[in-house]
Amino acid sequence: MTAMRGSGAVTLVIELRRGVFTARTRRTPGPGPAAGMLERVIADDVLRTAIERLGRPGLPTLADVDPYGDTVLRGEAVARMVRELEASDLARLRGAEREVMTTLLTWGLRCRPSGGGPEDRLLG
Repeated sequence: MTAMRGSGAVTLVIELRRGVFTARTRRTPGPGPAAGMLERVIADDVLRTAIERLGRPGLPTLADVDPYGDTVLRGEAVARMVRELEASDLARLRGAEREVMTTLLTWGLRCRPSGGGPEDRLLG
């Protein structure tokens, strides 16, 4: 997750990014998928509010994210985040809170090692 400062406030930007994938695959010859940002969500205080509403102990992976620093989740961290979100009662959230958490769950399912392309990763 990336925190960007603008006009005195801190804005939390969560991105799903594709990195450069260098492992050999059975893919046909030709250019590979483009690296870079695939999707972006502006979360501001919504992520923190959702974590507090669901309970920090149930979401330790997201609760440990520093909103003032850069965090990259990949591999086991993504799988752990997905397990934590799947075990949470997202129906308790409202509006933007629910949207951010379901987006993170969707992205996590997409890029966890057992469920998506190993080249996709969550950046924050």
